[in-house]
Amino acid sequence: MSQVSKALHIEGQWGSFVPRKNLKSLARELKSYAESDVLIYFEDARISMLFISFLKELLVRNRIKNVYVYSDDKLMLSMLHQLNSDKFNLFINGVFLPFCLDERTECIVKKRSYIVYLMDFIGRKVVKALNHTVLFLNFLGLVIYSFLSYFVRPQRFRIGSVFYNMSNSGFKALFIGVVTAFIVGFAISLQGALQLNSLGVPLMSIDTTAKLSLREMGPFILALVIAGRSASSYTAEIGSMKLTEEMQAMNTMNLNVMHFLVLPRVIALIIVMPLMTFVADAFALFGGMLAIKASLNIGFEQYIDRFYESVALYHFWIGIIKAPFFGFVVAIVGCFYGFLCSGNTQSIGKYTTRSVVSALFWIIVVNAIFSLIFSRLDL
Repeated sequence: MSQVSKALHIEGQWGSFVPRKNLKSLARELKSYAESDVLIYFEDARISMLFISFLKELLVRNRIKNVYVYSDDKLMLSMLHQLNSDKFNLFINGVFLPFCLDERTECIVKKRSYIVYLMDFIGRKVVKALNHTVLFLNFLGLVIYSFLSYFVRPQRFRIGSVFYNMSNSGFKALFIGVVTAFIVGFAISLQGALQLNSLGVPLMSIDTTAKLSLREMGPFILALVIAGRSASSYTAEIGSMKLTEEMQAMNTMNLNVMHFLVLPRVIALIIVMPLMTFVADAFALFGGMLAIKASLNIGFEQYIDRFYESVALYHFWIGIIKAPFFGFVVAIVGCFYGFLCSGNTQSIGKYTTRSVVSALFWIIVVNAIFSLIFSRLDL
């Protein structure tokens, strides 16, 4: 085996029993191609499926992007398609797998039906989803364990980091959050007032829009805004720390990344979300008040009197109860995807996008669960 013009030439016996020094030499050569492309020529070589598995593991470990394999041995070519992986692009004699070749070429690749492709695709997605779920549950368990350790060693609690994250991830997003709540409250109240007025019950618009603002629009709209802002920032910050090897430095200094990076962010959003929800509720109600005034000419005093008569206090507390759970979801998802980032800028962008989408999805799920629970309790 030798390296010629940025290519690996493999020849000789590479069956089930290969000298350890040859395997180490192959691993060392492939390591020099880490995170790049590799060109492999098989010349008068004899290989086995065991060697194919070993070679595939090396390619995945070194994060090879494109693998170009060339050989004129039909028996060998019938085995090389086993190198195919979702971790890199495989080309055999210039043809990208899993597309088969025509009869004029030397490569022997069996054509698979669309059903096989579909089952293979579904299987890969299911396995990937299961692995992702296991990783998330491990991360969640580690967060809970680290939080419970505060009760054993309270000196680990970093109150300064908590206040910093409350300001940076919470209060700095308050303006856009309350503006969004105001606009949504105004729009929904305007539509509701016009519809209820057509039914002859204009005062019902106050009851409906006020309850909707306190239970849903205030906490829910605010949570969506915080998810788009804070979940992405958490993922980008932690991913950047992995890229610049700051996290490795923290591990070298024996600093617990959970106590320094994750828990302050989680606790900060859990604390700050109810406070911000209170302000968002006020702006959503104010937007509804203006909409009803503009559409039905119901005065502010009449609106306030009707509000105190028909809207119970527990509607407000329902929205406040939801808020810490929304904050917990946003912080956990943002930090989790930050730790999934690898040592390149592309992964930061990819996982930042995924964190925002996941945070939005789980906020909707949590909100639906609370709606189901409160409906069962007749609240």
